[in-house]
Amino acid sequence: MSRVYEALKNAQDQRAARGSLESEAKPLEAAVAEAIHNTNAARRIPEILAAVRPDSAPAGRQLGFEELQERCAKPGWKPKLQWTVFSSEQSGKRQAEQFRTLRARLYGLREARTLQTVLLTSTTMGEGKTFVALNLAQSISRQPGRRTLLIDADLRAPKLHLALGAPSVPGLSDYLAGESDECSIIQADAHERLFFIPAGKQRSDPAELLANNKLRALFSRLGPLFDWIIVDAPPVLPISDAGILAGMCDGVLFVVRAGMVASNLAQSACGELKNKNLLGVVLNGVEDEAIYGPYGYY
Repeated sequence: MSRVYEALKNAQDQRAARGSLESEAKPLEAAVAEAIHNTNAARRIPEILAAVRPDSAPAGRQLGFEELQERCAKPGWKPKLQWTVFSSEQSGKRQAEQFRTLRARLYGLREARTLQTVLLTSTTMGEGKTFVALNLAQSISRQPGRRTLLIDADLRAPKLHLALGAPSVPGLSDYLAGESDECSIIQADAHERLFFIPAGKQRSDPAELLANNKLRALFSRLGPLFDWIIVDAPPVLPISDAGILAGMCDGVLFVVRAGMVASNLAQSACGELKNKNLLGVVLNGVEDEAIYGPYGYY
């Protein structure tokens, strides 16, 4: 068997030495087979190659931010005012301040631990996780020099593209399915500080797509380009997607809408995340503005 690995190594060295002439070289499998054609081990080439190659090829050169800026889409978003508290309207100023407070607390947590990719989820639908994800991302990107990537990872019921007034495709599902590269699925706003990946085309197998490790690779590849990555995930209890995503993120914020979900259900949902870097709870829709404002955060 040592002869097999020696032939494999020689073939790899020859390909590296040829450099730009690599396209003219024989396939690696053919080179190995030629070197050991008189041995029975040749029949085990697929097995041998599988043992020494990773399932996916290593990423190429690191994507630069300037290249990303140039290549990503700039469709000209038309945000819906009811989804954002960062507008010129006086009514949103108190809510905007609450998101700045949440932002500050995340920076405080970041001083003691690695924290870049933050996932937003909830117990069930309608609690405001998408609203919180959007406005948290906006609060960060409005800081001078800060770059934020907002990802709609709710492949079953995406809403972020509606809130931003942005195209929904191509997006995350298309990347995970191997149909698009990272630059083609990323959109940028006019100021090029908030970037967005929509959910993409509807798929029949979202849980399988999320678990195929391409998303983890995407986080690794895009992480050096952004200060924060904010991920909007599906709710916890109905489906498994949030648990899959939480395992790939540095931290999880759990959104609870006051007076909407029974406490035992919320506790059960939190229990699903107890080993998934749960950072805390965002209490949404508190009515007592004298104490909390329209949105209170714990």
